[in-house]
Amino acid sequence: MKKSILLFMGITLVAGLYARPQKSGHWVEVPDYPYALTAPQDKDIKEVSEELKKQWADPVLQEEIELGIKTNRMGSFYVGFFDSKGRPVKVDNVSISLKKHEFLFGMQAFLTEGFHHVEKDAKLAQEKNRKFEELFANLFNFATLPFYWATSEPEPGFYRFSRNENKPDIYRRPPPDVVLEMCKRHDITPKGHCLSWHLATSNASRPKWVPESKHEYEKYMCRYIDKVAERYDGKIDYWDVTNENTDKRHTIWSVKTPDPHGFMPDDYGFKAFKEAERVFRVSNRFISNYTTPVWQRVAAFREYSADYLAISDLINRGAKLDVIGLQLHFFAKEDYQNALKGIEWGPEYQRVVLDTLSRFNRPIHITEITFPCFGDGEVGEANQAFFVENFYKLWFSHKNVEAITYWHFVDGTAGGEDRFMSGFLRKDMSKKPSYIVLENLLKKWRTDLNFDSVDDKLHFRAFYGKYLITYEYNGKKYEKTVNLSAKDSNRYKKIFVE
Repeated sequence: MKKSILLFMGITLVAGLYARPQKSGHWVEVPDYPYALTAPQDKDIKEVSEELKKQWADPVLQEEIELGIKTNRMGSFYVGFFDSKGRPVKVDNVSISLKKHEFLFGMQAFLTEGFHHVEKDAKLAQEKNRKFEELFANLFNFATLPFYWATSEPEPGFYRFSRNENKPDIYRRPPPDVVLEMCKRHDITPKGHCLSWHLATSNASRPKWVPESKHEYEKYMCRYIDKVAERYDGKIDYWDVTNENTDKRHTIWSVKTPDPHGFMPDDYGFKAFKEAERVFRVSNRFISNYTTPVWQRVAAFREYSADYLAISDLINRGAKLDVIGLQLHFFAKEDYQNALKGIEWGPEYQRVVLDTLSRFNRPIHITEITFPCFGDGEVGEANQAFFVENFYKLWFSHKNVEAITYWHFVDGTAGGEDRFMSGFLRKDMSKKPSYIVLENLLKKWRTDLNFDSVDDKLHFRAFYGKYLITYEYNGKKYEKTVNLSAKDSNRYKKIFVE
C-alpha cells in the first residue's frame, strides 16, 4: 500500500512538472505543437520585463561574457619587418586594421536585386537594391544563398542558377549566381541553403514534378545534389546539407499514408550527407540545420533529445557532419511573450543548450534568427534591439559558436514570417535600433592599431580575422594583407619590405 502511494506521488510530481510552465531553462515542457512553452494565463506584456533585464544584467554573467570574448575571439600575435636578406628593418607609420572578421556575422540574402517585386517604380526599386547591398555589406561577412530545390529546378533538368536562367523570376529566390556576384564584390563568405528538406511547398523543397515515391524522390534528390556540386564545388564552402530533419513530416504529402515520413526516402538525411560527401571534392563544411524547437528539446532532454540522438547517429555512422546549425525564430506570440517575461530563452537557457551540443566537438552556427519587434513603434523596436544586443554578445562569447546568421533584413518583405516586423531595416530602408546595436558591437569587436615607427617586432592582441597592414619604408608606402587566425599555429607574421 505504501509503495503504491509513493509511486502515485512520484507520477503526480513528474506530471506536474510537465503540466505547468517552469522558470528554469533546465526543465521545460515540450509539447508536440506548438513547440513553445505554454504561455502563462496572465496579461500580455509589451516591454522587456524587469525579470528578463535582471537575468541579463547579472554582473557575473556579464563578466563571463566579456571574458569569453577576449579568450575565444582574440589572440596574441607578432609582426616583424625584414629586408630581402631576412634582416630586421625599421619602418614608419604602421597601421594594422581589421578588414574581415574570422567569426561569421551573417544574413540571409534572398532579396538581392529583388526589389522590383516590391516596388512598382523602377527607379525606387533600383535605389532600394543599391541600399540593400550597401547596408548588407556594412554589417555582414557571411551570406545565405537560396538553393531550395523547388525553385532551383522548377522543371526537370532546368536549373535556375544564373541570371540567364532566371525563368520564372521568383520573389525571394534569386538565382544563386546573382548573390554570389554581390559576395565577391564585398568579400562576403557564401553559404548554400539547403540540399535536402522535407517541406513540400511551392518555394521550398520538393518540386511539383517529383513523383510521390520514396525511390523516385531519392533518385532525383541525389541528382539535384550532384548538379549543385558540379557548378558550385569550390565556390561555396558552407552547405546546409539537411534542414529541420527532426521535425514531423507526416502531413506534407498529398497522398494519405500511415507512414509518418510520407514519401521522404528512408534515412534521407544520412543519404544526403553521403551523396554530398561523394560529389563535393573541394567544399568541405557540411551543416545539419535544426529548427527552433531544438533549443527546447535539448534544454529539456539533453543527451536524450531527438536532435542530440540524430546528430550522434549521423556522426557515428560516418556522415561528414562538420557543423551543427541551430535556428531561433520567434514566429509565435507564445514564444515572444515567454521571452519578454524571462520564462524561456534566457541566458542560462542558451548556455545549457550550447554546452550540451558542444560535446560533439563541432562548431555551432546560429543559422536563422527572427527577433520581432515585440510591440508597436519605438517600444517594439527597443525590445528587438535588447534581444539582438544580448543574444549576439552571449553567442559571440561562446567558444563553440562560429557564426550568427539573422534571417530577415527588411520589414514587410517576408510575408507571414515577418508579421511582427523582424527586420533590421524599416520598409523605407532606414536603420532600426537593432541595426545600430549590431553596428556598434562590430565597431567594438575590432582591432585597429597605429605605430609611429617599428624597428623590432610588434606584439599585440587582436580579434581574429583578415588584416590590412600599411607601412612606410625608405619614403615609400606599402600595404600587406595578412590573416591573424585562431587556427594558425604561426603567430609570428614576417613581412618582407622589398
